[in-house]
Amino acid sequence: MSDSLKINLLNSRIQEVEIDDSGKVLSSDDAIFAMPEGSSVGELHPFFEGVLPLLSAVKDTLNFPCVNIDNHEVPKIVDVDFMRKDNKLYLLLFDFTEHYEASQPLVQEKNVASIAKNKLAFEKQLLEAKEEFKNGFLANLNHEIRNPLNNLLGFMELLKETKLDYDQNETLKVMQRTGTHLKILMDDMLDISKIERGVLDIKNVNFNLGHIVNNLHNHFQLKYHDKQVQFNVTLDNKVPKKLIGDPARLNQIMFNLLENAFRNTEDGHISMYIKALEKTKKHCKVQFVISDSGAGVPENELDHIFDSYFQLKVNKLKPIGEGLGLKIVKDLTESLNGTVKVTSAVGMGSVFTCVYPFEIRPEGRKTKTVPKGSGILLSKRILVIEDETTNQMLMMKMFLNNDKGYILEMALNGEHALDLLQSNRYNLVVLKSVLTDMKAEVFIEKLRSSEAESIAGLPVLIASGSTFKAQQEAVLKAGASAFLPKPYTKNELFKSIEQLIR
Repeated sequence: MSDSLKINLLNSRIQEVEIDDSGKVLSSDDAIFAMPEGSSVGELHPFFEGVLPLLSAVKDTLNFPCVNIDNHEVPKIVDVDFMRKDNKLYLLLFDFTEHYEASQPLVQEKNVASIAKNKLAFEKQLLEAKEEFKNGFLANLNHEIRNPLNNLLGFMELLKETKLDYDQNETLKVMQRTGTHLKILMDDMLDISKIERGVLDIKNVNFNLGHIVNNLHNHFQLKYHDKQVQFNVTLDNKVPKKLIGDPARLNQIMFNLLENAFRNTEDGHISMYIKALEKTKKHCKVQFVISDSGAGVPENELDHIFDSYFQLKVNKLKPIGEGLGLKIVKDLTESLNGTVKVTSAVGMGSVFTCVYPFEIRPEGRKTKTVPKGSGILLSKRILVIEDETTNQMLMMKMFLNNDKGYILEMALNGEHALDLLQSNRYNLVVLKSVLTDMKAEVFIEKLRSSEAESIAGLPVLIASGSTFKAQQEAVLKAGASAFLPKPYTKNELFKSIEQLIR
């Protein structure tokens, strides 16, 4: 504390003590503490014991602010100055007890505010670190699972085309449904991450609502045919069938709600009723009501069923319900500018009511069709870059005896593919996002920089298990023609190829 401030504080008291270099008291006015002549300043408080060795070195002043003298009947908070003047050494004690005690709450409040601010900053950094870890984990998990899942579903699709007896065919159907369900769960998990990061793409395309409803009805009738549950689907005639919106997300929502209903209902009924609300010439809100006579949800848990991983427990037995599915229902509904509500009672079942806005597709003009004439089927050569033997085998079998005229050749890595491109002519290159010797972006850049126009302009299809938007955009920006996420079906692969090499 400065000398001027000490002088200005009129309420303070000052004690002046003359001492020698050893700390012996020569005189004292005892304004604050009694310090008898001949005593040592070290007796006042242990603090001064530590200062005594410094006294002989004091040439001008030595200051110690805010010293708590707490070993006396009345504790004091003082500023301590040692000052040498006219070859005499003085100890000056400034009593600022009231001042420090008054300012302490302010200091404490400031410290608390500072701690709270730092805590918020730390929590923000922690959340960001957790989010980064989660997204990285999902990216790796998503990629690692999709590759073997693609092989699994691909070989099952090929197996379906062979001659199977009834039991084998039924077993294969169960395997395909299980694999497809696993793919849906992977998509849900990835979509939740995309929604939380605000990068989910919502499409606005033409679709037929009747097709979606029929597919859902057929799927669940087949999947749960052994359950004692009556499943009814009603599509009101006033609902426009030809709409514009995101059919994939709508199907995903209805699939998850129906899956949840079947999992929670052992017997009784499940129904889906669809009707039109606020219909105009160009727009229509469509209401979907999915009800069941299942276990139901306690009232105190209704607010949580849309949380991630929430699962309902009944009679303390195994959890039922599909928390991840209901979480994606809520998130996707918000992304589609819709609403979802639920009512339920234990033992009476649940009712989910969803409303979504759609555009009504205008009637298109009928076009005359021209019969296809006979012609020569030209072979189209496709170069696939793949080093894993299982993936190679799947690709070879998919293209075996195809009626599209596709001829398949394999390259083990990027450099091998570039060598083949110099000596052979191809119509398309198919590769994954990371090769053994280079990234897809590097390969594409080398391809596009070729002096040969037939190589530089070659269509490139990326077939990869890396489905994060940033990774897709990176390869597309590098010059890829299209991106096909794994797992994909043979039809999906061939459709992508047809669009690129017409």
